[in-house]
Amino acid sequence: MGNISIQNDAREAQYKEAKSLYIHRQLPEALAAFEALGDYKNAADYLEKCRQLERFQIGETVEYGAWKGEALRWKVADERGKMRLLISEKVIAKQPYNDVLTDTSWKECSLRAWLNDSFLKEAFSPKEQKTLMSSLVRNLRNPRYYSSGGFDSLDKLFILNSEELEKYLPTAEDRRMDGWWWLRLPGSNLFSAVAVYADGTVYDPGIHVNYEEGGVRPAMWVMLGV
Repeated sequence: MGNISIQNDAREAQYKEAKSLYIHRQLPEALAAFEALGDYKNAADYLEKCRQLERFQIGETVEYGAWKGEALRWKVADERGKMRLLISEKVIAKQPYNDVLTDTSWKECSLRAWLNDSFLKEAFSPKEQKTLMSSLVRNLRNPRYYSSGGFDSLDKLFILNSEELEKYLPTAEDRRMDGWWWLRLPGSNLFSAVAVYADGTVYDPGIHVNYEEGGVRPAMWVMLGV
């Protein structure tokens, strides 16, 4: 009985040490420690969380959700604790920025409504939907034409604005797609929105919001280990 008690105490100490390594983001060490613990307590669950965090390193490409029968692929662009910012690797659909040609903003437009309702529900499983975090989306003025971006919004899915584009997709190579795609920024007036051309250049005057051929390249913050 004494030896068993000593062994249990040693395993518990190893388990606590492995959890400490996980909390302090020492992933390789935590992964090895949980692997050694086998089926002890929740070691297997922590092991999977460690593997997920390793997969979701900044700069990596990951699969998350599916659309039209294909897995969605995302670039891991930023991190905040256990949260990761994912930006779609390619244009996932073509949608107007807004269904009607009228003055609009990101908070009011039909594209925002589609992304955060129909698309979210169809593209992600119920388990994946729980990991999508609502985040404050800042809607800026057009820096060249001073047209208003409207009120900020709280979204799970959004498209990039010009500042985020420069930060996360700084080169034309990062931005090149098969066609042009929308940015979350008004153009020279409120019935247009800025776009990124297929060659990666930005068209500041914007394209009429009801143009149906606009590419959608969404982004989202996800919480890992949920």
